[in-house]
Parts: sequence; C-alpha cells; structure tokens
Amino acid sequence: MRNELAKLSLNLVAGLRLALMTRVSRLAFRIDIVQLLLLFLLSALLDVGIDWIRYGPDPYFSLTGAGNEIYSGGLIMLTAALLAIVFRQRELIVAVPLISLAAYPILQFALVLPSILQRWSGVRIPAWLPYEWAVIAWAVLVLARSVLIALAPRGRFAALKALAGGLALAAPIWIAPSLLPTETWWKQPAVHGGIDPRYPSPASEGVLAAQADLLDDALTALEEQRPGQTDLYFIGFGGDAQEDVFRKDVLAARKVMEERWDTHGRSISLINNPRTLLDTPVATVSNLRTVLNELGSTIDPEQDVVMLYLTSHGRANHEFEIALPPLELAQLTPTVLRKLFDDAGIKWRIIVVSACYSGGFIPALEDDQTLVLTASAADTTSFGCGHQSERTYFGEALFDDGLAKADSMLTAFELAKRRVATREAAEGFPPSKPQISLGAEMADKLRELERGRAARRTGRSV
Repeated sequence: MRNELAKLSLNLVAGLRLALMTRVSRLAFRIDIVQLLLLFLLSALLDVGIDWIRYGPDPYFSLTGAGNEIYSGGLIMLTAALLAIVFRQRELIVAVPLISLAAYPILQFALVLPSILQRWSGVRIPAWLPYEWAVIAWAVLVLARSVLIALAPRGRFAALKALAGGLALAAPIWIAPSLLPTETWWKQPAVHGGIDPRYPSPASEGVLAAQADLLDDALTALEEQRPGQTDLYFIGFGGDAQEDVFRKDVLAARKVMEERWDTHGRSISLINNPRTLLDTPVATVSNLRTVLNELGSTIDPEQDVVMLYLTSHGRANHEFEIALPPLELAQLTPTVLRKLFDDAGIKWRIIVVSACYSGGFIPALEDDQTLVLTASAADTTSFGCGHQSERTYFGEALFDDGLAKADSMLTAFELAKRRVATREAAEGFPPSKPQISLGAEMADKLRELERGRAARRTGRSV
C-alpha cells in the first residue's frame, strides 16, 4: 500500500504540473488500474468536502452523492474508450482518465474558491467577472493536454486529436445535468421539497399538536404595556423554511431590538424552519393575525408602537412568500397585511419588509401613523438569500449596522441604505434601492419613542 501511495503522490505532482501548463511527459505518470481507482476515490473525497463548503452552513450528509460520482466516472471511462477506438490506441482507456484525474484536484479547488472566500472571509467574487467560465475554459485546456500527453505515439495531427478529445471529455460538463439530476453529498432542507430528514415533518401529528401550545405560550409571555410610557413591541416573521437565512435574520433582528430598543419581554418570533418546529410558532398568515389581534388588545393604541419585521423571498407581483413544505400556506400580500393591522386596531406601525420587490408593499401600507422600510424598490430585487448566506443584505445592514448603533430609526435606515449600496456595487450587483415611507404623524411618534428609550437607558445607568 505504501508503494501505491508513493505512486499516487507522483501522479498528483505530475497532474499539478499538467494543470499549471508546465513541462511534463507521459513518463511522469504511473499508469495502472490501481492508481486509476485511487484517483477516482480521491476525487470523490474532494467532492464531499467541496459540497460541504457549497451547501453550508449546517447541511446534512446524503449518500445519494455517490450516484453522481459513479455517473461521472462512467462517462469519463466511456469517453476514454471511444477515444481509444477512434485513435486506435487501447492504452488510452486507462491513460486518459488517469492523467485527467491527476490534474483535476486543482480544478476542483478553483471551482469551490468563491464559496470558500464567501463563507470564511465574506468576500464575494463580483457577478460581472466571468470566473466560472474562465475555470471551465481552463478545464477544457487541461483535458485537451491530458489527451495529448496520453497519446503514444502522437502521430500526425496530434494537436487536433487532443483538442477533439478534450472537448469530448468536457462534454459531460454541459450534457450530464440534462441527462440525470446532479445529486450532491451534502444537502439543505430545500432539497426534496424543503423537508429535512433530520427534523420532524411540519405535517406530523407531534408538530401540529405542539404548535398550538407554542403560540399560546409565546403570547402569554408578552409583558403588558406600561402606563405613561411609549412601549415598542416587536414581531419577527421568517417566511420561507427552505433557506435558513430567514431564521437567522429574525433571531438576529430580535436580539438587536431586545438589547438596544427595549423590546425584551415584548418580542415574539414566528419562523418557518425545520429546526424550530418544536420550539417556535410557525410563520403563517393565521398566526400573524392572532399575534396582531392579541397585541391590539394588550397595548395602549394611542401610545404604543408595534414593529413587524418580515423576511423571505418576494415576488414580482408583490406577494411575500410563505413556505413550509409539505403544508400549503396562504401567501401574504400588501392588502392582506394592511387589513390585519386595521382589524387588530393597531394605530402606530413600523413595518420592515426584507424581500425582493418589497417596495410594492408601500402603497397599500402607508398612512400618517406608519413607517414602512423595504429592502428594495417595487421593481428591483434584493440580495443575501441562499444556503450560504448568514443574513440578507438589508436585514444585516438595518439591524446590525443601523439599529444596533444608531439612536434614531431614520438614521439607522440611512446607514443601512448606504451599506447595502456599497456592498452591491463592490460585488457587481444591480442596486436594490431600499425604500422608506414615513407618515406625517409617525415622525413625532418616533421621536417620542426614541426619547423614552434614551431616558430609560440613562435611568438604568445611574
């Protein structure tokens, strides 16, 4: 075994030289069946790590990824066999895939580099930079050079043969996904319709039984309003269970509001996520209606303020997406949201919508007693969702960069707006154009709220 590992290291060194376009010959490779199998195994192990990086954080392992390795391995062996027949060199059946796989690790690293940068340093390769296409072009050159090195003797038209062989080996990059769905070693709840096998199904009896108690307990835990003080109540609503970023958005926002804006004991979370089915009420229109009605009967409607933070995907028709597969849930529209607040008798409102096309919520919600903040204009997308995202751009900017530091909500929004614009420009994204609608009477109420908050903070520090 030690001898085989030594030969494997020689093959990997030679493959690196091949991929970096430095001088290397066929004699530098140790071509045999055992080495071919070891290189297939190494490639699969690297894919396990690459999929974990791409689908993190907190993905779950799936053996279905082995099917993709077998499928890809079969395609490269079949292509090598066809090249061996066309070029009349039987040795190509082993030589071509072995030399190609020896050079492949650095290409695998190049493909996952953007995910590594984003996950561990927060750096994103600009969208306008054709990085992926550059890596694909590099892969085709490497495959063509692999065929050229494998040819022995090369004979006439060796360069043309190598280019044709490289394109043939690269063809699965384009055709494989259309022939068979790509299965990865690591998955997120979005796979299989949003159902995560590590957690109970939202439609299971245990979850359904627990949910009624969870909502009742959360409402019971809300503290009463304080006479003579302008209290702020906070509702966090994470709509889509298929991406964990919305759960994180709600929890981080609630933490900021409790620590910096005095909503401890007056905050409630509604979250659609497999991880929270047994400890947090789900985010549905019905539950939101119940919470708003409860607050409407608890607060002083002339004095207190209710803040609702909505985070999920948004649609071009201005629907806010609510998803918890396999349940079929009603979607939230601006008109429905306005009616929920009106029916609850809540006068003073702060509504924050972090979603694509969220500016479309403003016309239905704006009035003299309402502040509406949105992540985008009515006809633009916002950014930051996805399996690898820790927070949405707007949610992180408004709460972590704005409300966690500023003493004014309007100042916090301006800070967030600038932060989002800078980040989008740096990463090559089109501007999302966050929007604000401030009611004439709400401006004075915000100042009242902020003065009361400052006074309480000063009183605690004395």
